[in-house]
Amino acid sequence: MGSTQKTLELKMAAGMVTSDNGVFVTSFSGVHEVDTNLGIVRHNIVSSPLFNALHSISRTQRGYLVASTGLDLLLEFNRSGEILWSWWATDHGFGLTPDGQPRVLDKLADHRSIQYGTRAQTTHINSAAELPDGRFLASLFHQGMVIAIDRETGEWQPVLEGLDHPHAVRVLDARHFTVADTVRGRALLVTINKLGAQVEADIDTGTNWLQDCRYDSDRNCWILVDGKNSRVVLRHGRSGNKKLAEFNFDPEWRLYETHVL
Repeated sequence: MGSTQKTLELKMAAGMVTSDNGVFVTSFSGVHEVDTNLGIVRHNIVSSPLFNALHSISRTQRGYLVASTGLDLLLEFNRSGEILWSWWATDHGFGLTPDGQPRVLDKLADHRSIQYGTRAQTTHINSAAELPDGRFLASLFHQGMVIAIDRETGEWQPVLEGLDHPHAVRVLDARHFTVADTVRGRALLVTINKLGAQVEADIDTGTNWLQDCRYDSDRNCWILVDGKNSRVVLRHGRSGNKKLAEFNFDPEWRLYETHVL
């Protein structure tokens, strides 16, 4: 029902978002820009000493938001590389690793070539997106929850708890977001308001590692990335009760997420 049109070699490619001249794709320590028509890669369009193990990237009202996962850090930046906003999890109550060790980070160091293991991180924050009201949603891998962060104060509150190593927070509109309950293989469509959140749809995707999920409201379908079995599955409707297509890929690719052009 489909076929691979082009492939590009990019080491540790992860998050993707539409940019001014194509698609921004994150790598370990930089953001590349891909011209999807010509297959051209412009390397390290944006790079920062605070980029470490970059995961998701999304648009904001002012620029772009990236999860610098290795540093338990969110960064908002513009195309010129100017840092517009930052949020360090270690400054906001997440000071201990899963093994109970305190984490102290040098904020002035160049972290681009340093490897920090997942268990050396306090949250392994891996995705974030801006709500229309200016707050940021973020998924905390170790804590198993989605939180909402106030842009001005940095204060946070839990929105959805009890998840198993979540990924892929995506804002649909002022009242809805999606997130992958990764180990349980559940794609969740969530309604959010000032009082909290409620799961509106819960899709069992048949995997024990759902790396990414998104609900495409324009096409009325779910796009599901099964990281365990290296496949992308399309399912119809909010309830996802009908499979539309399945695309299988080389297991060595280690799929992270999809991007709709």
